[in-house]
Amino acid sequence: MAFGDEGELTLSIAVRFSPEPGAVELLKRYRLALNYAINRILSLNLKTIKDVHRELYRELREWFGFPSRIALDCYRDALANAKAWRNNPKKGKRPRVKKLSMLLHPGSGYRVKDGYVEIIGGIKLKIIGWDRRYDQYENREARLVYRGGEMVLWISKRIPQAEAIQAKRCYSH
Repeated sequence: MAFGDEGELTLSIAVRFSPEPGAVELLKRYRLALNYAINRILSLNLKTIKDVHRELYRELREWFGFPSRIALDCYRDALANAKAWRNNPKKGKRPRVKKLSMLLHPGSGYRVKDGYVEIIGGIKLKIIGWDRRYDQYENREARLVYRGGEMVLWISKRIPQAEAIQAKRCYSH
């Protein structure tokens, strides 16, 4: 069986920057919208992205004031949380997101340029620390996390898998 990402490894790169009040406020609105979307998905028993889009897109855009891409990422994130809860045999209480984190799509959700991360909605954050070894690989989805007064953007990247190294025979006398 051949898969599209066969022979590739996925890794996450941490990009650290100082928290801006606008970014923290956006994360709080996102968490509120995410919990709302999870509850709506479970209450209405929505299972496909098409149904979720039809039901939630307008509400996320108008009620929470999200740009289009953030609204899409929000209900995609909510659907993933709802499906994980449904598939858990020990369900317990309904899922509720407590941490401040946000899913971002590359290009239309976030951009990394000239020592800054630009998040859709007009937020520009100055990068403090970044491992630049993997810059030549394409940026994939990312998750913006705010924890303990520190803001980190975890960017997924796919890199080619290294070829297996053959051990040489060693003869000792």
